[in-house]
Amino acid sequence: MKFVVSERVPASARWTSRLALFSVGVLLTAIFLHRVFSMPTPTAIYLAAAAYAVAGAAVLMGLFAASRIWVEGSAGTARVVVGLIVGIAMLMAPVVLWLSFDRLPTINDITTDTATPPAFVKLASARGPGANKTDYPGAPFAKAQGAAYPDLQPLVIERSSEETFEVVAEALRRLKMTIVREDPPEGTAPGAIEAVERTLVLGFYDDIAVRVSGDARASRVDLRSASRYGRHDLGRNAERMRRIMREIVTRLEATVPTASGERFTRGRLKGDRLVPKRGKALDPKSRLLKPGETATKRGLAPSSAQRGPEQKGSPPSANERRAPGRRPAQSFE
Repeated sequence: MKFVVSERVPASARWTSRLALFSVGVLLTAIFLHRVFSMPTPTAIYLAAAAYAVAGAAVLMGLFAASRIWVEGSAGTARVVVGLIVGIAMLMAPVVLWLSFDRLPTINDITTDTATPPAFVKLASARGPGANKTDYPGAPFAKAQGAAYPDLQPLVIERSSEETFEVVAEALRRLKMTIVREDPPEGTAPGAIEAVERTLVLGFYDDIAVRVSGDARASRVDLRSASRYGRHDLGRNAERMRRIMREIVTRLEATVPTASGERFTRGRLKGDRLVPKRGKALDPKSRLLKPGETATKRGLAPSSAQRGPEQKGSPPSANERRAPGRRPAQSFE
């Protein structure tokens, strides 16, 4: 029996590498167009799904080509190996996401107040066809959130609602979130902030709503983070709310309220006024002088008006005047 090795590459081997590389190109194109040129999210999702389907087809084609090469001894092993590696690598991402579905609840809307969550007002018009609704889903989501994220609770702060509102807005800006609505509290009406954040790689839009209620002595901050698309957020909204809370606490620790309503920030008072450190005397040149004070090397001294009139001495007599080095005249009377 004579064993003959065929040099002809099977069509299945050629199409294995072609399909695998084509799936990578489609996925990268969808990500690029969605992230840079703001392609509609549903279109990008459809392209990504098509890319994964092509990658699956490449893996199946590669298995068929490998079995044929093993039986017939034909060429094309390199093409099959490349196609299988690329196709399996492409399918690893959805497999990892699928494994996360069991660990995390199937929700896409998180809030610290499930009874009356902060509302999306301006961002409601930003959700196009195919997007999730802006209304909070209600009890099913609240129950799932309470079981998975019990740490997400409202922030109660012992500061006025106006000052807390400023701190929250500054925290969102520091996190590079785009604020689209900012209504400060007025009287008994709570303040509201709406912001948008995009994911780093895929560029998906997620919406954030913040409500600041309270009075002149204390305030409460409620947060809400929701995904525009998809039934499962994979824990992204919960992690975002934790980042916002940590940044708010950091900003609160960096500012110290005063009785006059001003804030000390990192050693300086709002308004670029110097803030002295405790236990150190003020340099007379480091602040404005009060009326009637003058600055000296030893400190502050009262002005001449406060010291009283100076006593003028009488001019010396003719006998008291003397040349330098001579004794005054003495009288023996």
